[in-house]
Amino acid sequence: MVTLTRERADASPGGTGGGRAVPRTLLAAAGLVLASSAGGVALAPGYATPLPVQVVLPACALLAVLVTLAARARLRPSLVVPAGLPLPLAAVVVCAVLLPGQGTGVVDSTVEALVHSGARILTSAAPTPLSVDTLTAPLLATWLAGVGSVLLWHGRRPALAILPGLLWLVGAVVLNGPVAPPGFPSIGLVAVAAVLLMSAVSAERPPPGADGPTAADLVVEDGTPEGAAPGGRAGRFLTTVLVTVLAAAVTVFGGPVLLADWEARPRDPREALTPPLAPEAALNPLGHLSEWAAAPDVPLLTVRSEEPVELRWVALADFTGTTWLPEGGYRAAGEVLPAPVPAPPHAVRGSAEVAVGEELPGGWVPVVGAPRTIDLPSVGHDARSGVVVLREGPVAGTEYTVTGDVGDWRPAELETAHVPAGPEFDRYRELPPGAPPVLNDVVAAVSGQGPPYERARLIAEYLRESHHFSAESPGGHGYAHVARVLAPPGEQGGGGTSEQFASAFALLARAAGLPSRVVVGFGPGDGAEDGAHTVRTGDAVAWGEVYFEGFGWVPFSVTPGEEGEEAPEETSAGTAGDEDGPEAESQGAQGGGAQGSQERPPEREDAWTRPALFAGTALLAAAVAVPAARLARRWLRLRTGSPERRVLGAWWELRDTLRQCGAPLPAGRTVGETLAAVDGLLPAGAGIGLDRLGRAVNWIGFAENARVSREAAADAAAAVRRYSSGLRRTRGRARRALWWFDPRPLFWRAR
Repeated sequence: MVTLTRERADASPGGTGGGRAVPRTLLAAAGLVLASSAGGVALAPGYATPLPVQVVLPACALLAVLVTLAARARLRPSLVVPAGLPLPLAAVVVCAVLLPGQGTGVVDSTVEALVHSGARILTSAAPTPLSVDTLTAPLLATWLAGVGSVLLWHGRRPALAILPGLLWLVGAVVLNGPVAPPGFPSIGLVAVAAVLLMSAVSAERPPPGADGPTAADLVVEDGTPEGAAPGGRAGRFLTTVLVTVLAAAVTVFGGPVLLADWEARPRDPREALTPPLAPEAALNPLGHLSEWAAAPDVPLLTVRSEEPVELRWVALADFTGTTWLPEGGYRAAGEVLPAPVPAPPHAVRGSAEVAVGEELPGGWVPVVGAPRTIDLPSVGHDARSGVVVLREGPVAGTEYTVTGDVGDWRPAELETAHVPAGPEFDRYRELPPGAPPVLNDVVAAVSGQGPPYERARLIAEYLRESHHFSAESPGGHGYAHVARVLAPPGEQGGGGTSEQFASAFALLARAAGLPSRVVVGFGPGDGAEDGAHTVRTGDAVAWGEVYFEGFGWVPFSVTPGEEGEEAPEETSAGTAGDEDGPEAESQGAQGGGAQGSQERPPEREDAWTRPALFAGTALLAAAVAVPAARLARRWLRLRTGSPERRVLGAWWELRDTLRQCGAPLPAGRTVGETLAAVDGLLPAGAGIGLDRLGRAVNWIGFAENARVSREAAADAAAAVRRYSSGLRRTRGRARRALWWFDPRPLFWRAR
């Protein structure tokens, strides 16, 4: 049954009056939840265990929107925020129980998290370890984004309702910095949220006039069952779905293609804060090497792995003139450690189970290559060097499993590599006052002015070929000790351990203008049948590293072997010999696989090809989607629902056709005036028969309990199709060709 009723709609976007208030509210609520969840979805990949974050933060957004919508219906806006605060605070308490932080006890952990959560995120290594300390700030930000979105929606600011979620998304992306993947799914959520909110706004009817009912106050109620899909609503629903899917698909799948070759990287906000854990400057691991070389049989580690692995221990970057000091500070980290930047070239993933003996000093943890995971609680990590340290107590007596990326640096790829010139690498070129003249003499005679890699290779070759290994050499690696070992070019130098030769290489490289440092590690040790390898003091070794753009820290083997051969322990650092020698392979701290200069032209070509391919695909998809959506809506209007609904659908289709042709149709015209205005748009004698459509529309609108036969509905639909076809033929050739590709009718409201 079709009846004519009056309806007074709430003027606010969040109003609840009217027959369509519930669908409009559902659209708005869904859009607000998606917008508030976008920041949490973007932030989750920055955590060591992202799944709990991907569940908790969207759930928080859902709860915030629903609770605020319910509270806004009963409370003043000033009371909505404090009324809902107990819920996120209770969630923080639950997190303190399940994911304890640095505080002691539930109350102390909750207070610590509320006060210091933001600082704990910025002073921890990325990916961020999951605890109440690092989850509280995102949880509160998500809650406030949901509350703010609802308040703006109810405050007649529907266009701004998406702003809190968008600001939270921007904050999450900035907080992640370069460690998390691009947030295209989150941007897709915001795009979908915008479509839903626009759909909710478009579903709102204007308030009725003060002088009585107007056309906007008259609503035709269909007596068909609730599950039936009237043509108009079904068409709007289909349009919303198509636009939503298209917006999400273009954002989520098109964004990565367009930005695939964009080399820009966001800054890491963690660099703004000093790590809370300082390096162990009082203990210099390099000084142990000469002592260990004199007593090489003391067990230090037991390593179990499928293949023999070499371990990194400590990187030393700051030279005082008398000693090398550990690099940087350490940030709190979880079991998953940050990926090295740049990634090691030709890397393979290595894994080892390590049992540390009682003789290994300090808190530094031996790791495989660029470490990626380690199952030790409370560790610190330095992203620049890849060094891992226990935050509490020495490493002696611990057992753990560690995985890491082991790179393979190939001389042929390094020949054209450059060293960075930025000020952040000046500290790796710095030589304190008092440098012995032999450094400049060797550099001038050995390395010359060749490419950076050639200079580093020649320095390493000079040390290996002009000197000899001596386990009895006294310890020390300062200027005086290096000057004692080094010999002028053409002469035979003195003997020493890897302590002196690694220090000499780094100092010579710095004198040659190359950013360099010293690294201490361990060789694979003695193997056994059960896969356990015993690493002894004689397996400890130091080597030098030079930083190359795009490749990271490249290791160089510098210690001469007995009788002119490389010492067995030096294989852990690879070799930088001539091109016919073994390739430089090691587990560099931040080695990188990057792009050599010879590969740049193909990359530029890809940078143009991929966006062009995506643009063509997107245009093709749009060309198919728009006609499909319009034809589907026309079919729903003219073929589905009750006869009365199909008559109204034919009338809406006629008005869209006239509007698309540019015919002036003021909103206040009656049905008869509209038909009279369009009667002259077609040639005389066309005989379309729109007068029957006009009588049917008036009958439905103003007759009580009006009914229309199926034949009359079919005649009305046929008349509209004939009229639309005839009117299209009067347009120009271009307008006719592009008729069904015009997307504007999809967004016009049916009155």
